[in-house]
Amino acid sequence: METYQGKGSRNRILSNEQKDQINEYALRLMEEIGCKVLCNEALDILDSAGCDVTDPDRVKISRQLVMEAIEAAPKTIDVFDRDGKLAMQLAEDSCYYGTGSDCPTTIDPYSGQRRPCTKEDVRRLVRFCDALPNIDFVMSFGIANDAPEGTSFVHQYEAMLLNTQKPIIVTGHGRNDMMAMIEMCAAALGGMEELKTRPPLILYSEPLSPLVHTEMGIGKGLVCCEYGIPFIYIGSPMMGATAPATLEAALVQAIAESLSGLVIFQEKQPGAKFIFGGDATVMDMNTSIFSYGAPELNILNGALADMAHFYGLPFFCIAGATDSKVLDVQAGLEYGMSIYNATLNGCNIIHDCGYLESGLTSSFESVLFADEVIGMIKYMLRPLDFNDETVPFELMERVGPGGNFLVEEHTAEHFRRTFWFPRFLDRKIYEMWETDGSKDLRAVLNERSKSIFEGHTPKELPEKAVKAIREIVANHRPDTKTS
Repeated sequence: METYQGKGSRNRILSNEQKDQINEYALRLMEEIGCKVLCNEALDILDSAGCDVTDPDRVKISRQLVMEAIEAAPKTIDVFDRDGKLAMQLAEDSCYYGTGSDCPTTIDPYSGQRRPCTKEDVRRLVRFCDALPNIDFVMSFGIANDAPEGTSFVHQYEAMLLNTQKPIIVTGHGRNDMMAMIEMCAAALGGMEELKTRPPLILYSEPLSPLVHTEMGIGKGLVCCEYGIPFIYIGSPMMGATAPATLEAALVQAIAESLSGLVIFQEKQPGAKFIFGGDATVMDMNTSIFSYGAPELNILNGALADMAHFYGLPFFCIAGATDSKVLDVQAGLEYGMSIYNATLNGCNIIHDCGYLESGLTSSFESVLFADEVIGMIKYMLRPLDFNDETVPFELMERVGPGGNFLVEEHTAEHFRRTFWFPRFLDRKIYEMWETDGSKDLRAVLNERSKSIFEGHTPKELPEKAVKAIREIVANHRPDTKTS
């Protein structure tokens, strides 16, 4: 898969002076205001590190501990596919794109109906994403609403693990879920050592904004520390609700939420594969939603990416998502703007591509459209290469002013590898478009998505591995301690 390497094309939001200023604010927030810690193991870790944990509602972390944790964290994280091949190298400005998780509803590509998502929908959505060239990793893109209570995340991972070779980012209730998924992944790979050496699994977890580290959020990450699994730990401050109503304060808070978690994890296991970030945006004051299409989100993505590069930490962000309920002009605007900006900003893991309805709904068509947008943006940001072949001076002299390059051999040789050819966007003249049925983009995407899904068969795991995975799922018991 082609990876966009953005060196030299980066968009910088913050000046060096602002980065120093923001870092100082974040350090002060952790040192003077502190955070609430609702995980006993995390409290013990912080106590051993020299923090005063007498009041778990206000645990204060020194700047020295924060800077030591940043120093201990890996600056490059390698993520593999199910076959053990390097699939993503999270470092510097490399960009990888994928879906989001846990949509409660989906739009059925055959009936067009919006309905509650099931485990079968997760299986179909992941199998579909396995076929898309610009989707580098997958998340569940749906909730297994029909799974036994408290077990949906493990059932979702089963559906993902059996239907894609791509790296998988998981969510979960707590430690039991995480252990079950680690055991399932090890069964797929042939053993725990293979998993530790070439992990195709990443955990997504988060604190509770503002500045609360829960057992549910921290516990899963502590399990990952023990098994060498990469994990994302980021806050989702919502301006005007769970963060002050300014971009600057939301940025500082998001950094403090992620870095205070980093301290806990690096104290647990120096070198733990921690991925920094923040999903910060506004609470829309008219609807109370967490807005995925807001320009504020794009600004904060860029600023957080700058701070990730400042710290030298791999970075995770939102892009390719919309607040629109359907794939319409609003969705196109919000997908395009956010993916383009996230790529320019050098975000390493760009997730939620294909989200509709502020992350509540998934569809085949929306992720297929996002895949097309990603391909276009990758093309737009490729570096130019000036040489005698790309600037054929002798040919230009021979054809001369007023000439025509259409019949030249150079054109035949170069246009296929130089031009970007859309797979789904329309460039027909009106009469040809009318003859072909006057289909709008949504109709085209619906037809093509069904064709792709029906024509793709993911690589199967050995029957022994499948049996072991299903036994783990059948025997799984939900977490009881997830506060």
